[in-house]
Amino acid sequence: MNIVPFQFKPSQNQDSLLARNTLLKLGDIVKIQVKRSEGGATNYQSFEVPYSQHMRVLDALNYIAEHDAPDLAYRWFCGSKMCGSCAVRMNGREVLACWEAVLPEMTIEPLRNLPVIRDLVVDRTPYEKRVASYKPWLERDEPYSGFPEPLTHRDMKSVSKALDCISCMACYSACPVIGLGDLTHFEGPAPLVQLAQTMLDPRNGAAKVSSTLESIDIFSCVSCYKCEEVCPSHIPIVSMIIEPLKRKVAETHPEKARHALVFRSIIARRGWIDPTELVLRTQGFKALFNVRRVITLLLRGKVNPRKTLFGRAKVSAAAAARFIRKDKS
Repeated sequence: MNIVPFQFKPSQNQDSLLARNTLLKLGDIVKIQVKRSEGGATNYQSFEVPYSQHMRVLDALNYIAEHDAPDLAYRWFCGSKMCGSCAVRMNGREVLACWEAVLPEMTIEPLRNLPVIRDLVVDRTPYEKRVASYKPWLERDEPYSGFPEPLTHRDMKSVSKALDCISCMACYSACPVIGLGDLTHFEGPAPLVQLAQTMLDPRNGAAKVSSTLESIDIFSCVSCYKCEEVCPSHIPIVSMIIEPLKRKVAETHPEKARHALVFRSIIARRGWIDPTELVLRTQGFKALFNVRRVITLLLRGKVNPRKTLFGRAKVSAAAAARFIRKDKS
């Protein structure tokens, strides 16, 4: 029998730990569907769990394992938002089972974008191999100056945010670009947060930084902020991790940042973005040979050759140029 996953969504006023605990009274039944898989076969199994005070998703899973399904596979270790091992998807959103309050109806699934070993347990090997390939340690150009080593807040602010990562992989599961499969070679937000711990550290040698950044595909990130939405440590992954890494890649390997650098130069010169010029300067005149695509872009108003040829720079161009020069410095 096919079971339709629950789609219970609390209202905005109910979506907090305190408010969620008012949705249920002691002894109320929490209806749970768990996605179970083993040997390639998957199905949703239904359970009913009596609500207890301040019940978390992890408490519900523990109840199921103790009373109904002793063979249920899931991970947890600390139970206190420190180890990150209990991350799952609850009603379509990545959460830490040890920190998320239960809802009257829940569908619990394993994280996406990773191989499933069994039930809610995923294989973290792709992530761990990627992080290990970065050789995540410092290689100094200059000898250690001694203790205490002077480090400014400005130099270390992004690194300090990255160090808050608990490797729960929630952001990796939420990333839509990874879900595209082989269409990109994007590392994903979780490996990049680990990478930032050394790549954004001013003590790391320039040669080590350059060689490591050469191997990453960071410009496949679309800045959708899905990773930040689900991060239990509230790390500003896009603004404080990925964007500074993009800046470093643009400095060390400008050929990888062609689209971003052309975008900036157009804004600095014109004060507005010209899609026609952006396409021609990033893809060359070979883009014109795809006649069907060109016609589609023209009909949808995505490009405007007349504006490209005769459009004037806006007054804001000078201010934009000053801002870009300041940002580069």
